[in-house]
Amino acid sequence: MARTFRRTYASRPARSIGTTFPAVTAALLVLGVAGSAEAGDPADTALDTIKTALARNSGGKVNPDSVAPSPIPGIYEVVNGMEVFYTDATGRYAFVDGRLVDTVEKQDLTQRKLDMLSAIPFADLPLELAIKTVRGDGSRKLAVFEDPACPVCRSMQQSLAQLDNITIYTFTYPVIAPESIPAAVATWCAAADGRKPRWQAYMDGAPAPQHIEPHCDDAMTVVHRIVEFGRARGIRNTPTLVLADGRRVVGALPGTELESAVTRAAGDAR
Repeated sequence: MARTFRRTYASRPARSIGTTFPAVTAALLVLGVAGSAEAGDPADTALDTIKTALARNSGGKVNPDSVAPSPIPGIYEVVNGMEVFYTDATGRYAFVDGRLVDTVEKQDLTQRKLDMLSAIPFADLPLELAIKTVRGDGSRKLAVFEDPACPVCRSMQQSLAQLDNITIYTFTYPVIAPESIPAAVATWCAAADGRKPRWQAYMDGAPAPQHIEPHCDDAMTVVHRIVEFGRARGIRNTPTLVLADGRRVVGALPGTELESAVTRAAGDAR
């Protein structure tokens, strides 16, 4: 069944948005799995009720071959071809690809918990260590951890440039390749008004310096502090975005998705 749903309802997560949202989960969230047998119904009728509900609420994409009690009381095994998933007696909660889904509220409860665990409150970010860019009224906020050796980071620059009425805090996070370290240090070694264009040049493909200048000790300290913060917060990939409401997004978002995520986070942060 998981493969069936993946083929039919393949979708991309809000990369907290960083793992693939199981398509079987998406299917179960489309309409919800409703109902169980009324008290007093025979056991086989209760199982048939779950089976019928799954077929109906998946829009006919899943027609279970069988529904049977599992070894765990109150949990039912659903077999569809060579694939298996599990549901509770009410049909509200399903266990799909290792995730717990609330089919009534249309929520992946596992992903919601992961988002909470990975969140970084915006107020906890060391914003004094970021390159600040303000556009329009600057009312929305976004933090970006990026590395010029990261192709995905470079591809995201256009989407970032299209955002308006926003304050972007860019953290020079040289963790992808050793040559990114001199680029980050050189950026912070520049005068304050020259840091943003220098870093942007590296992100746009300008060659990074091969060595760190001896007079850039203070800049090295800044870069070290940024990297230590990222490591302490489990930031292992670039780009990593932190939205205004603290949600973490790993990977690039296309322009329209990025705009929607920033807008939604701004509302949730109020």
